Amino acid sequence: MKSRARAFAAVAIFGLGASPVAAQAPPPIIDMHLHALPLSEFGGGMSVCTNDQEVTFPGADPSRPMTLDRVMKCASPRPSPATDEAVMRESLAMLRRYNVWAVTAGPLDGVSAWRAAEPDRILPAVSFAGRTPPSPAELRRLHADGRFVVFAEIGAQYRGRSLDDPSFEPYFALAEELDIPVGVHLGQGPPGAPYLGYSTYRARLTSPFQLEEVLIRHPRLRLYVMHYGSPLVDEMIALLYSHPQVYVDVAQNNWGFPRAHFYDELRRLVDAGFGERILFGSDQMVWPETIRLAIETIEAAPFLSQQQKRDIFYGNAARFLRLTPAEVARHHAGR
Repeated sequence: MKSRARAFAAVAIFGLGASPVAAQAPPPIIDMHLHALPLSEFGGGMSVCTNDQEVTFPGADPSRPMTLDRVMKCASPRPSPATDEAVMRESLAMLRRYNVWAVTAGPLDGVSAWRAAEPDRILPAVSFAGRTPPSPAELRRLHADGRFVVFAEIGAQYRGRSLDDPSFEPYFALAEELDIPVGVHLGQGPPGAPYLGYSTYRARLTSPFQLEEVLIRHPRLRLYVMHYGSPLVDEMIALLYSHPQVYVDVAQNNWGFPRAHFYDELRRLVDAGFGERILFGSDQMVWPETIRLAIETIEAAPFLSQQQKRDIFYGNAARFLRLTPAEVARHHAGR
């Protein structure tokens, strides 16, 4: 950890490529869950609580309108930047600072703009969250054109639908045929989600077991469960045990929930033997600073060995994504 901190300091002081010291990039990270989203999807911008302070979820009197600041409490909520350009600029600066390559989802035009600004670090993904996806035929064409490399995230839960709904079957079949990795949302949405603009979100659709028939129908599908189906960790462990091709990410849980709670869930996954199938993610949405907090939360986990941290930050994702030795070498060189 000390060597990593020294590397971070060198980057912060000199800037990447500014001197021989700065050329020594920090160990690489793969973020499996970044977003290129406009502020308009968050009411033009809002503040959020983060795990560098006490976070609580108090009850709310239903006689008053539900707002995020009433259902999630902390001393110093973190504001979003003021413009879409600032969200992109500050997020990309975080990627460079911490030597991160990121699977990046959102409206495809937005993802393309982020990729144009940082072509070597953005791995474009096509998102099914809260929007109607392109047809399978259109996705086949876009994939052939190199417009995306991952299906993520598939947010059926936000639409009140299970992942084994027949409407998703053509997309899973296409992903298996073309060997496209797939990231699916299972877990908590925003606190009070059905009352804060996500009227079709249902907590009961967190269950990882909805994936069983999908996985059996498509045994060559590369799939990772975003948010590890939190808080249904026992069910997630059962799915991981029965379906060895499945991975999980820890995005947003690693900065948006009390740290002790997240550590308890992460430790259960590691203690159950699944440390080599846990992927780092930030799910920064419109709060770039949460990328740093997500990294620091993993770095500070007292029960993880240095090798387990490196697996979560990079090794597991490199294997899941089937990176080539040349790609791995380039990432370690910071370029």
